[in-house]
Amino acid sequence: MPGTAQTPMLSDNEHALLAQLAISRAAVIVAAHEGRVTGPVVRDLANEHASLAARLHPMPPAPAAHLRAAHALSRPHLERLAQHDPARLVLADEEHSYTPRKILRRVLDHALDHLNQIEQWRRWQEHSGAPVPTDGWATSAVTFGEDVQPLSAAELAAWLWRIDLTIELVARQAEDLTEAQLDWTPPDSGWTLRRMLRHLALAEMYYAVWLDEPLPDEPLERYAVASERFADRLRAVFGMASDDSTSGRAPAVLFAPSGGAVTTGEEIACGVLATERDILAVL
Repeated sequence: MPGTAQTPMLSDNEHALLAQLAISRAAVIVAAHEGRVTGPVVRDLANEHASLAARLHPMPPAPAAHLRAAHALSRPHLERLAQHDPARLVLADEEHSYTPRKILRRVLDHALDHLNQIEQWRRWQEHSGAPVPTDGWATSAVTFGEDVQPLSAAELAAWLWRIDLTIELVARQAEDLTEAQLDWTPPDSGWTLRRMLRHLALAEMYYAVWLDEPLPDEPLERYAVASERFADRLRAVFGMASDDSTSGRAPAVLFAPSGGAVTTGEEIACGVLATERDILAVL
């Protein structure tokens, strides 16, 4: 019918991967019920599924466009932070937990840290002098007293103004970098600025979702929810790729959360299946 949205057609391989993920999920759940997979292992699998789902979004390949697109995707989550319990620590994994203020702090501090890094790396490349990293920010493993304080709508608006401005400053700096500057590898074999910018974009998407999409605390329930969430995101990604292939639009790309390399939904799915296969194989 005219005006009716068409359901994207998935390839046979994509259908097969989704089916394999469902079979693997069921096998892990059975093994956990029978006590053959421990709670900590199930929890780690759940956290990895949720982490992948949070960042499983095709993005523009250019660093500045990637930063802006990731921020646009994350911002609705940030706008809702004042609606959540300010003192509830929502666990992302065994080391990292989030509250409304903590998410805002990490997004802003992370962007400021890497904004500073761009200038450091430029000087390092031009003058061969290793920078002295600035310090003062705290990781997601640290919870300050201020992180559990109430957050008013006016305070949230002020936080969002600072974050919007900082992300845009980073994006503009990224636009000014040449390809050589983006891909220059420091003498200590550290990250290039291109990889750092991908990491910054991916991290904001990861930070932003935890209060809107918290996982259950019980390991098996946590795994079931996270695994289904990952499969749903993967199905959506497969459908987006199908739409792009027939629309003539320039395709966006997926970035591997671990290192920012360009990847595919198929590769990410195969990685998840391999991890669960290895766990089940030793039982």
